[in-house]
Amino acid sequence: MATSASTVAAAVVARARREIREHFERNDAFSVERAVAYDPPDRVHRLQFEALVGRAILRPTGNGTYWFDRDAERAVEERQRAAGILILKIALIVFAIGIAAAVIMPRLR
Repeated sequence: MATSASTVAAAVVARARREIREHFERNDAFSVERAVAYDPPDRVHRLQFEALVGRAILRPTGNGTYWFDRDAERAVEERQRAAGILILKIALIVFAIGIAAAVIMPRLR
């Protein structure tokens, strides 16, 4: 079975995020006082690092170190989960409307 390029890309991104989080976990860098430096080893890690900083999951201290905000990570995950549930609900409503239309339309002819 062939693996699609998008599946491989998603796996590479997920691995980079996991490795970044593990770096901060190993150093117990979950507060300003425990902040550590991070030097992304490649482009994927750098892009994911920047994304985590942009989402305020990784917080800069101002002196080249960062700390991992677990509360911010949970909030982002909850927003993503809520968005996924909303999309699923909308898809189910559209599907139900499509079925209803398919059942009703032939009877109207």
